[in-house]
Amino acid sequence: MKFELVGYDLDNLLKKLYLKKVTLFNVERADINKLSFECSEKDSTKVKRYIKNYKTKKTPPFFKRIPKFLLLNLGVILGVFLGSIFFIFMSAFTFKITIYGTKELSETDIISVLKLNGVRAGKINLQTSEEIEYILLNNYDRIAQVSVIKQGTHIIINVSEKLVYNEENFSPITANFSGIVTKINIISGTNNVRVGDYVNKGDVLVLPFNIDSNGNKVSVKPLAEIQGKMYLTNTLKMSKTETVYKRTGVSQVVYDYQLFNLHLFYGRHKNSFALFDLVSYNENVTSLIPLKRMVLTYFELAPTEIIHDFDLEKQSLIDRTLAATQKMQPENTKKLSEKVTTTIIDDVMYACCTIELEGIING
Repeated sequence: MKFELVGYDLDNLLKKLYLKKVTLFNVERADINKLSFECSEKDSTKVKRYIKNYKTKKTPPFFKRIPKFLLLNLGVILGVFLGSIFFIFMSAFTFKITIYGTKELSETDIISVLKLNGVRAGKINLQTSEEIEYILLNNYDRIAQVSVIKQGTHIIINVSEKLVYNEENFSPITANFSGIVTKINIISGTNNVRVGDYVNKGDVLVLPFNIDSNGNKVSVKPLAEIQGKMYLTNTLKMSKTETVYKRTGVSQVVYDYQLFNLHLFYGRHKNSFALFDLVSYNENVTSLIPLKRMVLTYFELAPTEIIHDFDLEKQSLIDRTLAATQKMQPENTKKLSEKVTTTIIDDVMYACCTIELEGIING
């Protein structure tokens, strides 16, 4: 209970309360004739006996003022609640869908596809902008890019269609891999490389035209098979001293409760480990309501220093380097040779693997 007093001889009042063993909190003196303090409900009865001759103002505890506050502001609270519900409803409602950027595609057809996927004007649409974009990209190969913007109750869709090339426009054949050209077999088109040339990935191998008897260029779709030798290289290293992190055997479990995918609270304090492994899974708390919790288990980690013996572990490093490089081998290629070399620099062992392949460079 809080008291605010106005009067004289307030020091004498404080002495009397002290002698009566009344415990006061937050005692403040604004000036010589004003005094404020707080006391427990138990001591408030004693206080009231000694303040009869003072002008007083009592402030009840906060939790006792809450019902009165709710009662006086019931209309405002109800209005805010209903307004929030209406705002949430209106933010999910769609009155209009506008489509920009279509040329060959039909806006009516796009609207129909959106309706089939649950997106339409005059109803609540809970799909996100990204989900609507996925619907359109998944249904139209002609769409190169699409962006969806939700502005209140209005959905705006911007479409960018792929360019349609006529039969006179063809793309050249390019190298899918880097290597040395060993064989060229052209069905149509004009070669842009020779046997023995080194090409990088993306270089033009065959141009999309033939040259007729008059020396004129005639556009054609290039068809060819370009073979070559390719080289794959990969390097792995191993330091003399390595720091690894292992579990200490100490773990901590934290529960994250969720209702309708909304986080409610954690069942206990959060993880306190500086270094840890995390294992988590979800489980339902009850089948009556969608209340579930995520169980997060934190395993404490501690650094451990390992000293590698290069003589004993050299072959293991070579095998790992070779296996990693072999995984990089493209399909439809033949391995001609492989080589792994090792070197030690500043207490670090390096294993470098080179694989020579033969296959089709352009596909």
